[in-house]
Amino acid sequence: MGLEDLFSRIEVVCQTAATFVAFIREGAQEEILRRISSKAKVSLKLGEALVKFDYGGHSLTYVAPDRLLIRLRDSGTLEDAKELLLKLLG
Repeated sequence: MGLEDLFSRIEVVCQTAATFVAFIREGAQEEILRRISSKAKVSLKLGEALVKFDYGGHSLTYVAPDRLLIRLRDSGTLEDAKELLLKLLG
């Protein structure tokens, strides 16, 4: 299962801050949260509305119902964000 199966699109929010947003396809939320939870540490959880994960210094925040914010530890590109998602979701 590739990223295109789970996300409708992945975009740059702020290149300077290495922040990106991934729009989750309808019905893929539970699968994505399950996979990320198995590899990353949950650092904050506000019910089902917001879950923040830490993974190797990177920050991922699920915002219900369909967004995943990605903030890379260091500067990075959209391709770096996609590689991180592949690691977590693979």
